[in-house]
Amino acid sequence: MLFSSISNASTFTAATGLSSTTSTTTTTTVTTTTTTTTTSGITFNLKPLSSTGINNTVPFTSTVNAIMTPVMTYGQLDGLINKWSLELEDQENHFLYQAAQVNDRDHTLIENGEKIITLNGEVEKAKLDQQRLEQELDFILSQQKELQDFLTPVEESVKDQSRSDFLLPADEDRKRTSSRSAKF
Repeated sequence: MLFSSISNASTFTAATGLSSTTSTTTTTTVTTTTTTTTTSGITFNLKPLSSTGINNTVPFTSTVNAIMTPVMTYGQLDGLINKWSLELEDQENHFLYQAAQVNDRDHTLIENGEKIITLNGEVEKAKLDQQRLEQELDFILSQQKELQDFLTPVEESVKDQSRSDFLLPADEDRKRTSSRSAKF
């Protein structure tokens, strides 16, 4: 940038009461190379250096090196915000989908847990019933064994006795009926 300035005429009054008028024309050339990057929208307006009453004829050159940062426009910022919003919405939908799946599986686990508890109760009841039946069967087997032990000697004694000595009333009825039919 190139700045030029012309100083105004100034009047100085000394403490002794003397006055003098000095009129000077000052031309100052300031060449600056400035790299300014703003991301907040603030700009700096630099004004030339000038002082009243000082004769400054030496040109001043200054170079300011600044860190280069990328400049982002409102449209770019808006685009990034929209992109991030869409990504956030996608992540939210994915999270909600997974939360629904977890909720469904949790519900299924709770139902299956209740079924398992019910089945476990039924199995315990069946075990008690089976144990009771086994005890009853053991009792019946022991009674059958006792009866068999009692009947074995009785059967042997019956075999030993002759058939004629030991007739049953039905056998006697048969004999009478057959003798009557023979008479007719």
